[in-house]
Amino acid sequence: MVKTMRNVTVPISSIVGGGICVSATDGHKVYEHVRKGVLDGDRVVLSFSGITRMTTAFLNAAVGQLYGEFSETIIRQHLADPVDFEPWHISRLRLVVDRAKEYFRDTTRVEKAFASNAGHHADDI
Repeated sequence: MVKTMRNVTVPISSIVGGGICVSATDGHKVYEHVRKGVLDGDRVVLSFSGITRMTTAFLNAAVGQLYGEFSETIIRQHLADPVDFEPWHISRLRLVVDRAKEYFRDTTRVEKAFASNAGHHADDI
Protein backbone atom coordinates (compact mmCIF):
# COMPACT_ATOMS: atom_id res chain seq x y z
CA MET A 1 0.00 0.00 0.00
CA VAL A 2 1.37 3.41 -0.99
CA LYS A 3 1.35 5.99 1.78
CA THR A 4 -0.37 9.24 0.91
CA MET A 5 1.74 12.27 1.72
CA ARG A 6 -0.12 14.32 4.31
CA ASN A 7 0.41 17.97 5.17
CA VAL A 8 1.75 18.55 8.67
CA THR A 9 1.80 22.12 9.94
CA VAL A 10 4.75 23.13 12.12
CA PRO A 11 3.62 26.13 14.21
CA ILE A 12 6.94 27.84 14.89
CA SER A 13 5.69 30.18 17.65
CA SER A 14 4.11 27.28 19.56
CA ILE A 15 7.33 25.27 19.41
CA VAL A 16 9.55 28.12 20.62
CA GLY A 17 7.02 29.48 23.12
CA GLY A 18 6.41 32.88 21.55
CA GLY A 19 7.04 35.20 18.65
CA ILE A 20 10.74 35.88 19.22
CA CYS A 21 12.85 33.46 17.23
CA VAL A 22 16.47 34.46 17.65
CA SER A 23 18.40 31.53 19.13
CA ALA A 24 19.88 28.57 17.30
CA THR A 25 18.66 26.40 20.20
CA ASP A 26 15.05 27.32 19.42
CA GLY A 27 15.75 26.85 15.73
CA HIS A 28 16.95 23.34 16.43
CA LYS A 29 13.63 22.56 18.16
CA VAL A 30 11.83 23.55 14.96
CA TYR A 31 14.33 21.56 12.89
CA GLU A 32 13.51 18.41 14.85
CA HIS A 33 9.81 18.77 13.95
CA VAL A 34 10.61 19.44 10.29
CA ARG A 35 13.09 16.57 10.13
CA LYS A 36 10.57 14.17 11.65
CA GLY A 37 8.00 15.19 9.05
CA VAL A 38 10.45 14.59 6.22
CA LEU A 39 11.51 11.21 7.60
CA ASP A 40 7.85 10.23 8.10
CA GLY A 41 7.19 11.02 4.44
CA ASP A 42 4.95 14.00 5.19
CA ARG A 43 4.76 17.40 3.57
CA VAL A 44 5.79 19.98 6.15
CA VAL A 45 4.11 23.40 6.23
CA LEU A 46 5.93 26.03 8.30
CA SER A 47 3.55 28.50 9.96
CA PHE A 48 5.05 31.90 10.78
CA SER A 49 1.95 33.04 12.65
CA GLY A 50 2.82 35.29 15.58
CA ILE A 51 6.52 35.62 14.71
CA THR A 52 7.56 39.19 15.48
CA ARG A 53 11.36 38.79 15.51
CA MET A 54 13.41 36.22 13.67
CA THR A 55 17.14 35.99 13.01
CA THR A 56 19.03 34.16 10.32
CA ALA A 57 20.81 32.23 13.11
CA PHE A 58 17.43 30.83 14.12
CA LEU A 59 16.54 29.97 10.52
CA ASN A 60 19.94 28.38 9.86
CA ALA A 61 19.26 25.96 12.70
CA ALA A 62 15.58 25.47 11.82
CA VAL A 63 15.81 25.07 8.05
CA GLY A 64 19.34 25.63 6.72
CA GLN A 65 20.78 22.47 8.22
CA LEU A 66 18.24 20.37 6.31
CA TYR A 67 20.46 20.89 3.26
CA GLY A 68 23.29 19.12 5.04
CA GLU A 69 21.16 16.06 5.67
CA PHE A 70 18.78 15.80 2.71
CA SER A 71 19.06 16.43 -1.00
CA GLU A 72 17.43 19.50 -2.47
CA THR A 73 15.01 17.17 -4.30
CA ILE A 74 13.86 15.58 -1.03
CA ILE A 75 13.49 18.99 0.61
CA ARG A 76 11.40 20.29 -2.30
CA GLN A 77 9.17 17.21 -2.09
CA HIS A 78 8.63 17.51 1.65
CA LEU A 79 8.56 21.25 2.36
CA ALA A 80 5.36 22.96 1.29
CA ASP A 81 4.99 26.69 0.84
CA PRO A 82 4.95 28.38 4.25
CA VAL A 83 1.78 29.96 5.63
CA ASP A 84 0.87 32.90 7.87
CA PHE A 85 3.96 34.85 6.83
CA GLU A 86 4.96 38.46 6.34
CA PRO A 87 7.19 39.43 3.39
CA TRP A 88 10.20 39.87 5.69
CA HIS A 89 9.81 36.29 6.97
CA ILE A 90 10.13 35.00 3.41
CA SER A 91 13.07 37.23 2.49
CA ARG A 92 15.04 35.94 5.50
CA LEU A 93 14.04 32.37 4.75
CA ARG A 94 15.19 32.72 1.12
CA LEU A 95 18.51 34.21 2.25
CA VAL A 96 19.14 31.29 4.61
CA VAL A 97 18.12 28.68 2.03
CA ASP A 98 20.36 30.21 -0.64
CA ARG A 99 23.31 30.33 1.76
CA ALA A 100 22.70 26.76 2.95
CA LYS A 101 22.60 25.45 -0.62
CA GLU A 102 25.87 27.21 -1.41
CA TYR A 103 27.53 26.04 1.81
CA PHE A 104 26.53 22.40 1.57
CA ARG A 105 27.37 22.26 -2.15
CA ASP A 106 31.08 22.73 -1.31
CA THR A 107 31.77 23.14 2.43
CA THR A 108 35.56 23.11 2.12
CA ARG A 109 35.63 25.93 -0.43
CA VAL A 110 33.23 28.05 1.63
CA GLU A 111 35.20 27.51 4.84
CA LYS A 112 38.48 28.47 3.11
CA ALA A 113 36.88 31.60 1.66
CA PHE A 114 35.52 32.54 5.08
CA ALA A 115 38.91 32.03 6.70
CA SER A 116 40.68 34.18 4.10
CA ASN A 117 38.05 36.93 4.37
CA ALA A 118 38.39 36.90 8.14
CA GLY A 119 42.12 37.59 7.79
CA HIS A 120 43.25 34.11 8.75
CA HIS A 121 45.15 31.50 6.87
CA ALA A 122 43.56 28.09 6.55
CA ASP A 123 46.45 26.67 8.59
CA ASP A 124 45.50 28.93 11.53
CA ILE A 125 42.10 27.32 11.92
